[in-house]
Amino acid sequence: MKPAPTPIPPHGSPRRAGAKLPPFERVVVPAHEPTATGWVFQGAPEGFVSKSFDRPIAKAGEVVCDVVLSSICGSDLHTVHGRREEPAPLILGHEIVGRITEIGGPGLSDWQGELLSVGDLITWSIMASCGNCFYCKKNLPQKCLKLHKYGHCTCEGNQPLSGGFSECIVLHPGTAIFKVPEHLDPVFVVPANCALATAFNAIETVGLQAGETVLIQGAGLIGIYLAAICKDLGASKVIVVDVNAKRLRIAERFRADIAVDLSESTGEALTDLVNAFTHCHGVDVVFEACGSDAVIEPGARLLRKGGRYLVAGLVTADARFDIPADLLTKNCLSVMGIHNYRPEHLARAMAFIDLHADSLPFDEIVSAVYPLSGLREAMKAASTGEHLRVALRCTPSKTNGSF
Repeated sequence: MKPAPTPIPPHGSPRRAGAKLPPFERVVVPAHEPTATGWVFQGAPEGFVSKSFDRPIAKAGEVVCDVVLSSICGSDLHTVHGRREEPAPLILGHEIVGRITEIGGPGLSDWQGELLSVGDLITWSIMASCGNCFYCKKNLPQKCLKLHKYGHCTCEGNQPLSGGFSECIVLHPGTAIFKVPEHLDPVFVVPANCALATAFNAIETVGLQAGETVLIQGAGLIGIYLAAICKDLGASKVIVVDVNAKRLRIAERFRADIAVDLSESTGEALTDLVNAFTHCHGVDVVFEACGSDAVIEPGARLLRKGGRYLVAGLVTADARFDIPADLLTKNCLSVMGIHNYRPEHLARAMAFIDLHADSLPFDEIVSAVYPLSGLREAMKAASTGEHLRVALRCTPSKTNGSF
């Protein structure tokens, strides 16, 4: 029998940050079993197999965590369905909240400079970087020449437990670790180290200014987060377009001014709408956050002269960025691309959740939670497109059903 998803409380439930909750249990984690279970992805179409690994011992500079919660990102689905190639066999999963069980040496601190302790609830950057290579010195740690990327590395080697779809994980030196405040529900936080941090990188890269008009192509999680951040930074109008009506409604609850269902509207109608709000000049900024290259030229044509186009979702090898060259030059357009983020973007993401936990419906993001043993069912649910995120609860609750 399939395990039923653990229901997520509705918006305004006692699990929201403003409610009076008992603090997370902050005690030395008791002794574990000598092994840990992880779901190893063998490649498409072989799929997943559950394997037992020796539980790791933290080496100098490492942190070992129980995986409390891990959500299934769109990139995980691309890998599982053969649209993206990863070095199989591997343990997928990079959107993670964990609880520290062992620290490799005294005096290790998080990115904010606070000492880490056994029992701390944490999240972390999706990569570990060396800090000294060519790209790290160019302020692109996500392109480090010695990059270790969680949920994207083969489990054949010295440290196989490197992804979120497992009971525990080892964090390497060079990982930016952030404590999760005790009053925040881990369900709110778990996608922050991917979509929300990436959204903050997009905002910084494009240089959004107060009063500007914004078009967001895609109401996936990056697009929804972008809508909220743009409004928080003073954008005058934020328009979100997609073909999924359910996601567009969520975008509205994340403060999008207008949500346009392109399955029920024409390109001409969208142009008329943009012209109405911009006195026929076009929007200041377009964010591509849908992963479809079909939106590129239409998006560029909705920009004002001197407008900026930020591409965040075109990550597959077959995607193309095709616009007429004269549109780019004669309209003086700027085109930018980003991939992942730097640690300071994750810091802003964490602060954003803490600030808006009572005013934005973060509890609508993860709409189904499965036990780790139900990974196959969780993947099926995530693949339907009905959920922004499906998550796995990878270790048992410590007390009273809390994380």
